[in-house]
Amino acid sequence: MFFGGGGDDPFGGGDPFAGMRGGGGGKGRGGPPADTEAYYKVLGVDKNASGNDIKKAYRKLAVKNHPDKGGDPEKFKEITEAFEVLSDDEKRELYNKYGKEGVEKGGGGGGGGDIFSQMFGGGGGGRGGGRSQAKKGKSAEHSLKVTLEEIYNGSVRKLRLSREVIDKSVGVQKCDECGGRGVVIRTVRMGNMIQQMQQPCSCGGQGYKMKKNRVKELIECHVPKGAADGHKLTFYEKGDEIPDGEAGDVMIKLIEQPHDAFKRHGADLYIKRDISLSEALCGFQLEIEHLDKRKLIIKSAPGQVTRPVSFDPFKDDAESDKEWETIDNAACDLEPMARADLDDVEKLKQVIAKGQLKGKGVEAFSVHNGSTVFYQASRDEVMAAKKTQRGSTLYCVADDTGGEDGRMMMCVEGEGLPSAHNPMITGNLFLMLNIVFPADVSKEAQAALMKALGPKLNKPKWSDDDEGCEVHFAKPMDPVASFKENDIAGEGATGEDDDEEGADGQRVQCAQQ
Repeated sequence: MFFGGGGDDPFGGGDPFAGMRGGGGGKGRGGPPADTEAYYKVLGVDKNASGNDIKKAYRKLAVKNHPDKGGDPEKFKEITEAFEVLSDDEKRELYNKYGKEGVEKGGGGGGGGDIFSQMFGGGGGGRGGGRSQAKKGKSAEHSLKVTLEEIYNGSVRKLRLSREVIDKSVGVQKCDECGGRGVVIRTVRMGNMIQQMQQPCSCGGQGYKMKKNRVKELIECHVPKGAADGHKLTFYEKGDEIPDGEAGDVMIKLIEQPHDAFKRHGADLYIKRDISLSEALCGFQLEIEHLDKRKLIIKSAPGQVTRPVSFDPFKDDAESDKEWETIDNAACDLEPMARADLDDVEKLKQVIAKGQLKGKGVEAFSVHNGSTVFYQASRDEVMAAKKTQRGSTLYCVADDTGGEDGRMMMCVEGEGLPSAHNPMITGNLFLMLNIVFPADVSKEAQAALMKALGPKLNKPKWSDDDEGCEVHFAKPMDPVASFKENDIAGEGATGEDDDEEGADGQRVQCAQQ
């Protein structure tokens, strides 16, 4: 940090720890003071209020002012905005220093002017020589394992971390040998030559002499509701202290742990359950204990039939297993991400499956006059941008989920995770239902089912005794195992260098933006 002191003294003759303590509420000489009270007034809480006090105040005001209950939408928006900032440790820290603008810029401004001008008396006009970036100690990162229950409910975890702090009772003194620069110029005589060399000072290159103590401090980590896996909580100036700037920051990375029952996909939750065929046809009732210990009784609607769903949101399909749809006399209006002077369709598919474009999100390509254009877009985006072009053929990943209807799953609305950005918005709870079929059905049951479910769709035209007819009985079999067992040697094989080049050595050129 640069303190605006004159001469060689970086502290300007003042307290060397003044910069570590910061500038309070963001008040500075480079502009009007930042308003760091408004959000607290909106929620009606003190500036020193705890996280729980802020949550309680928000819940009370949110219920009272919710638009669905006749409240003012603008007032509700203001309350939600205040809560989003004050319930997040990182944002609250910024707001307390630099106001609303500091939060919006992530610490890059506030109070009608640049943050550094507020802290140090104004950019180029300050006594610090117009330096625009504060010196800061090294930041440290730690991991914190959190459960899905903690993410759902929000929680407070306490961590005891160690850091180096400067002993203020001893103070900080500029090194007399290097004058605070951390390096010294030494003269070395080599025969008839004299050479000057820059070397680290005996003060360890810090430029200051001081005593440092390693202390352990308790940090409260507020795990926000709906936090994503890998979400980082930043604690400003909670790292090692340095004599000529701000202490480093501490970042806590949240690592979500697998759950025994629930799986997460964004803000949605999924749970697997088995139901019988009779439950699928005649209705089911499931009992689920939620992440906040509530006991949910989930039923299908009267008369509703539960259909089997093949769609799996967690399935990571292999690129080579994708089916492609061919559309003649068609191209795409999207910006291409790559081109190739190649029109062998099978080899082009291998470039996407195993070559240069593997894992690049390419779900379509068009071939025209011996050259190919690749599109980095989803099937829906490609189909929306499809256009007619004679002589061109568009190849697009087929929709193997049966479209929107094929993806329809039984769901309990609003019982997913809270949104990380707005706790008033929640995801949904999806039921991944596996329908367990009976091993066999008696003739009496078959007759009853036929009567209840209606006639067969496939009406027989032939008889078992008709001439030329053969009777076969179907049985369950794994199609993947069958393919491997009967695979034709060499079918679908590709070269070892597919990752570097397309087939026949044809390289794929990325489109220039």
